[in-house]
Amino acid sequence: MTMVSPSIASAARDVAAALVPHRTDIGEGVWNHIVATRPNLTSRAHTPLKLANAACHATNAALLQALANSASLEDIMPSTEVILATRALVQNGFSEDEVMSGYRVGTAYWCENWANAVEEYCPDPQLSVKVASYGTSFALGWLERVIGQVVADYRDEAERMSREGSVARAAYVRRILEDTDDGLDVGAASKDLRYDLTGRHVAFVLGRHPDSRDDAPLDPLARTLAMRLTASAPPLIVRVDLDTTLCWVPTAEVRAARIPHAPVLIGQGRPAHGLDGFRRSHREASEAVRVARLARRPAGTVTRFDDAELIALCSNDAAFCEDFVRDKLGPLTEDTDETRCLRTTLQTYFASNCNFRATAVRLGVHHNTVRYRLERIGGLLGRPPEQNRLQLELALHLADGIGLFTGVGTTASVNG
Repeated sequence: MTMVSPSIASAARDVAAALVPHRTDIGEGVWNHIVATRPNLTSRAHTPLKLANAACHATNAALLQALANSASLEDIMPSTEVILATRALVQNGFSEDEVMSGYRVGTAYWCENWANAVEEYCPDPQLSVKVASYGTSFALGWLERVIGQVVADYRDEAERMSREGSVARAAYVRRILEDTDDGLDVGAASKDLRYDLTGRHVAFVLGRHPDSRDDAPLDPLARTLAMRLTASAPPLIVRVDLDTTLCWVPTAEVRAARIPHAPVLIGQGRPAHGLDGFRRSHREASEAVRVARLARRPAGTVTRFDDAELIALCSNDAAFCEDFVRDKLGPLTEDTDETRCLRTTLQTYFASNCNFRATAVRLGVHHNTVRYRLERIGGLLGRPPEQNRLQLELALHLADGIGLFTGVGTTASVNG
């Protein structure tokens, strides 16, 4: 605030000193005005309203004492009552807008009372206008200072509650996933989670992409994915940590869905029913996203367990899996134009049931070219490829699935 003349400061001290003995009535008047302009407050929990009332009285007393002592705004900090009231309001579901609106309404009413008091205790008409303006500016300056602190306290408390609530919810779901002794009260758990564990589900696991620099929560992405699949009932979304979110969508059919450019890898389980299905679909989604990471798939893809089942089965020990691929394919694992061509030919040959002409048609080349390439493959491997078809076909499939080659394997995604 700008400097004021001694006469204005003196008159303001006199008005404030006259009001100090009536601070309880003034504080109650401010509170009643807030309640009158916000009638829905009376239907809310009693404890936070009691604390808010105490904060209203404490604020009024602090303003009057500051004016009575010619204190500066820097000397007034949010009281303990204000901090406790803010936290209690958050804990009982009051929105940030509701809390801030209450402060503004109360301050405006306090300024109106100040102007009336100046008229009564400062009879000099030339001075009274300036004193009224000074007290109003002081209160509004206090409001501007305190609002910043209140907003910070509100958001800190809201974040703490969200974090603790997420941790508790994640721990509860984790117990459901791990407790397979059938001692779970499914009805009570469904009620607690607000999600029907007895219905049909498709599980998803969202994991932040390793290359992502974004640390925003993944919950909104899970909600977007769920809404694209079904709008019949709300999903169950559980934040495990900053980089992992679990999601169950109550549906038996999965329509095409994708979140392009999102900084996540998404694993999708198969549709399943009941509590066992809730657990099984989640296990499948977890394996699918593990395969997606192993294969270094691009952000935003949805990897289905149906398309990753064999890779998931064989790749729990990634190093052993890679050793198997290199042992079976030998020189074919090299990253050259020739070996890439030979691998494609061999995969197509196996897919064509080892028929030269069918392979040639699929590749768009002459069947003698296929024969030549297969002879070349046999020479590199030291034996005809038909002798170890199962191992070779599995090795080629795994190499694609774990992204062993620079041309990363097919992305099993639900394209939208």
